[in-house]
Amino acid sequence: MYSVRSQILLIVLIISFSLFLPAKADNDRLIIESFSKGVDEKGVPVGWELKEKAGSPIVEVEKEEDTYILHLISENSSFGLTKKVDVDLKEYPYLNFRWKVQELPRNGDFRKKETDDQAAQIYVVFGKFKLTAKIVGYLWENKAPKLTTGVSPAWGKTRLIVLESGPENMGKWVWEKRNIYDDYKLLFDKEPPKANLISIYINSQHTKSRAESYFGEIYFSKK
Repeated sequence: MYSVRSQILLIVLIISFSLFLPAKADNDRLIIESFSKGVDEKGVPVGWELKEKAGSPIVEVEKEEDTYILHLISENSSFGLTKKVDVDLKEYPYLNFRWKVQELPRNGDFRKKETDDQAAQIYVVFGKFKLTAKIVGYLWENKAPKLTTGVSPAWGKTRLIVLESGPENMGKWVWEKRNIYDDYKLLFDKEPPKANLISIYINSQHTKSRAESYFGEIYFSKK
């Protein structure tokens, strides 16, 4: 009788432990977006704000197998989506996201203002005031080689890193993982404050062409 009770207790303990594992795993990640909440009355993903700079935005949330994805198309236009966050990079230093590019803007190259177009851009903003905020941006470029760094020609307080370049991985989902804590220190030569905003952009107005991209999950992680 004691043996049976011991076995039952062991089974209960195993089940209880397994139930707590996902919660522990979730504590290692700070989910920013999965695009599973749908869109608002304006067709914008819930929790995000649309920023229009030029032309007409084309924004859709689509289902792909068992996940949701953001679909952006730029036809001689420039627009983006922003979402407020509150992230301490000392606790969650890694930015993780997946993206896919279907079409690159013709001859896009951020190193010149007149060709500063990209199919996919993601930015992390540090500071609540626009004039003093510092920004780290990651690009899927057309001409600039991978790991090229530089200052945005559009805003001097934005530092950029090219993560993907050209057509090599076009049409494929690519997972990116960056230690943005280290990137900020490298680019600005100081400790980063809390991250206040996430932005996703696409543009093709400078090159008067077309660009198309997708974004999937976005989250910060401890490792």
